[in-house]
Amino acid sequence: MTWVPGQKLHRDQYEIKQELGRGRIAITYLATNRDGKDVVIKTPNPDVLNQLPLKDRNYLESGFLDEAPKLARCQHDNIVRVIETFKEGDLPCIVMEYIQGDNLAKLVKSRGFFPEEEALGYIQQIGQALIEVHKQRFLHRDIKPENIMVRAGTYQAVLIDFDLARGFDSPLTSRGARVDGFTPIELYFNSATQQKRRGAWTDIYSLAATLYVLLTGQQPVTAIDRKDRNERLTEPKELNNQISDRVNNAIIHAMKLEPEQRPKTVEDWLQELGLQTRGFTLPKLPWAQPLWAWILGIMSVLALLAGIISGLNDTIDLRHKLSPKPLPTPTNSTTQDTTPSPSLPHKR
Repeated sequence: MTWVPGQKLHRDQYEIKQELGRGRIAITYLATNRDGKDVVIKTPNPDVLNQLPLKDRNYLESGFLDEAPKLARCQHDNIVRVIETFKEGDLPCIVMEYIQGDNLAKLVKSRGFFPEEEALGYIQQIGQALIEVHKQRFLHRDIKPENIMVRAGTYQAVLIDFDLARGFDSPLTSRGARVDGFTPIELYFNSATQQKRRGAWTDIYSLAATLYVLLTGQQPVTAIDRKDRNERLTEPKELNNQISDRVNNAIIHAMKLEPEQRPKTVEDWLQELGLQTRGFTLPKLPWAQPLWAWILGIMSVLALLAGIISGLNDTIDLRHKLSPKPLPTPTNSTTQDTTPSPSLPHKR
């Protein structure tokens, strides 16, 4: 049973406002705490849990809560912050910060595609976040535009919705469970051999596919279709000729079908793109400036307009002074008589 608006959780500490979305195994809700602050609560989908054998269900529930502390250790400006965990009845719950804004999927859909510089700015931020995640020996496993939020009024990208069911051996994570252009081939299988092939390069594939979409507005062909049907991965530059060769080649390298052929670390791949692996100053949106900056900007514009108007007035005055004055009209008797003479009659 899913939760409804107004429902209280965790000894009335949280109140559900609405459902935000559903992933493969989890539901996320918007809620408020006792201070009236918005938070996000994520919990396994009970409909999914009820379809599983008891052993698998217990494994999923315990794994769900076990991964939360790992995520909490990933302290980074570009990673969603975990607040706490609790159990509501039989359901494990993770409380996270609420990020006001839109995800990259919505933004790219409304704009078609991003300029290369802006797209690389988002990828650089998420890449630096993944460096921290991988230091904790943790994989995100579900990087895509829908899971990257951009805070309202800024260019700050935040990675959300970690796949907390990683390693869960069930049809939910087996071949065909999710078929999209962001999932690398090694995530479609749960054999011990395939699990050993997972590493930083797994997230790198998905991050490169995300950059592909930001620059072209189109999803790349799925890894399954590339493997089973031998379909070709269209190079992003074929879809957008404004993409530089360097970025195009880096995307193709990171999206190699076989994990062994991709960059080994996020640092390596960011360097291929020509990006820094640490330290990044966000540009400011024009409407995101502080009030004093707005006031100074308006004063500067007004001063400029005043200067232009003053200059125009000075020009008009100068032209008036330099313009020739008309000659006085003569009034004496020698004035030429301009009265026309009468016409003479025609002779016959």
